[in-house]
Amino acid sequence: MVTWKRVLAVLGIALVVVAAVIVVKVAADLRHTHTNAEQSSTPAPSASTAAAVPSPEAIAHTVADRFCQPNTTKNVWQRSLTPYLTADAWQLYSAVRPANVPCAGVHDDGQPVGDQQTSMDRAYQFTASTGGPVTVTLHRDTKTAPWLASYINAGDQG
Repeated sequence: MVTWKRVLAVLGIALVVVAAVIVVKVAADLRHTHTNAEQSSTPAPSASTAAAVPSPEAIAHTVADRFCQPNTTKNVWQRSLTPYLTADAWQLYSAVRPANVPCAGVHDDGQPVGDQQTSMDRAYQFTASTGGPVTVTLHRDTKTAPWLASYINAGDQG
C-alpha cells in the first residue's frame, strides 16, 4: 500500500535530482561562456591567417561599436562583446546593462591615444553620435596573441 509519506518522499527525491541537473547545466554553460582568454571564441591568429587578422584599430572600433548599443538586449549585447574582451574585462562588463551605456552611433574615426601604443597595449578613441568620445584599451599577452579589449571608457566619463 502506498502512503502519502512515500509519495512525498519520491517527489522530494525527484525534485532534488531535477534541481541538481539544472545546477550542473547552468554551471557548465557559465564555464563555457568565458572563463579565460584562452577559451575565448576569438581564435589566435596563425602564420597562415596573419593577413586576414584585423588591425588593432579595427578591433577597437568593433568593440566600441558593439559596446555603444544601449537599445540592444543584455544577452545579445553580451554575446556580441564577449569574443573581444579579456577575462577581466568580461567580468567587469558582464554586470553592465546596455540601457545604461551612455553612448551610441560610433564613427569609424579612431585615433591612437595616450602612451599605450606598444606591441602589447594600445588605446584608440572614437567619436560617438551621442554620449561623447569612446576610448577602447586593447591588450594581448604575447606578440602573436589576439588583441582583446581590457577597458572601455564611454561617454563623458573621467
